[in-house]
Amino acid sequence: MKYKSSILSFAYLGVMTAPAMAQDVKWSIETGIGYETNVFHAPDHDYIDTALPSLRPAGVAVSPQEVDSLFMPVEADVIIRNPIKENTGFVAEFGLDTDVMFDSEAEDATRTNVNLDLGFDFQMIKMMRNKKTGKRTKRQRGEAYLGFFMSTHDQVYVDRDTGLPKATTTGAVDISNKYSYQSFGFQAEYERKFGKTEYLVSYTLEDLNYETPETGAEYDHVFNKLELGVKREFNKSTNLKAIYSYSMRDYSNRYARDLNGDYSSINNELLNYVYSEINLDLAYRFTKNLKTHFAITNTLRSDEFVGYNDYSKLAFAVRARYKHSKKTSIKVKIKSFDIDYDNALNFENPAEGDKESSGLDLTFKAVHKWHRNKSYYVELKHTDRVSTDDRYDYTNNMIMLGAKWDY
Repeated sequence: MKYKSSILSFAYLGVMTAPAMAQDVKWSIETGIGYETNVFHAPDHDYIDTALPSLRPAGVAVSPQEVDSLFMPVEADVIIRNPIKENTGFVAEFGLDTDVMFDSEAEDATRTNVNLDLGFDFQMIKMMRNKKTGKRTKRQRGEAYLGFFMSTHDQVYVDRDTGLPKATTTGAVDISNKYSYQSFGFQAEYERKFGKTEYLVSYTLEDLNYETPETGAEYDHVFNKLELGVKREFNKSTNLKAIYSYSMRDYSNRYARDLNGDYSSINNELLNYVYSEINLDLAYRFTKNLKTHFAITNTLRSDEFVGYNDYSKLAFAVRARYKHSKKTSIKVKIKSFDIDYDNALNFENPAEGDKESSGLDLTFKAVHKWHRNKSYYVELKHTDRVSTDDRYDYTNNMIMLGAKWDY
């Protein structure tokens, strides 16, 4: 945990000194109780695993075991903004996100994220004349942000079929730490509104330092992402947002696969993924109380070695928010996607055929605001993954009762 202690120390110092130096402090905490039916995303049927060349063609018969558990979600966030001069401020944000599993068999499904952001925000203010009163007032026409961030991610690499910490095939070497990492980087964002059109641009650079397993590939890599967007308001009921993003994951110790699905640190180049994505989101308000979003996203991934893991992903999503009363609202989301792999093989085995996958996510959430700073909610999620590679074919259901304090 190279950076974790530093992040916690900075966050503690920021929170302790905030009252003396900050003009604006906001914080929130969210927690509750939940139940999940398949915490390790184990496949929902028996299958023959032919992934290892040494075991082909007979493979190994696998009978996955789904593990369920009660859990407690915890999400906390503190934002401190200290004005430097008019329309400019220093911003510090500390965030914690985890799901604590109660069942001892499911404890390795617990994942924890800790984030610290430090930066400057700039508010772009323009004096506007009120048509009714004739008075000139300040109107925000845009904003910008430039900052630095640090984060840690703790996750146990488990065997999805059993929920046990992952080890080498012989079981001699524990490699369960390889999914945990620390990262740091910077991000810049800019939004500007001209009339009814808003323009957006952002850039993120992140260096991810993964734990070093005793054997096998280490997942250290550099992540770059550029986003360009435009949002157009047609009327009070309708607006359209279009965002294009270009990103790369450039690995420093993980090698690519060849067209036969073979992984080799001798014959193959280092892995480098390039993503190109277009997202269109149409928002429409049917009534005062009902607002909807219709979104379509097309993602292309390029494996820069020989293209083994190239794919195209098409996703559709519908979101709706219904305000039942001043205190109660209901949110529903339906999302489906299909992934078409150009060259990838099931089990990385040429005898198993081309890989295909799809998914469906259903979410329902009802929120009741008890008073200005406190709300309760019930949330249900259904996840369904279909894949020709049996290792990634599963279903999962979750129900959660929670509360949120926001000040």
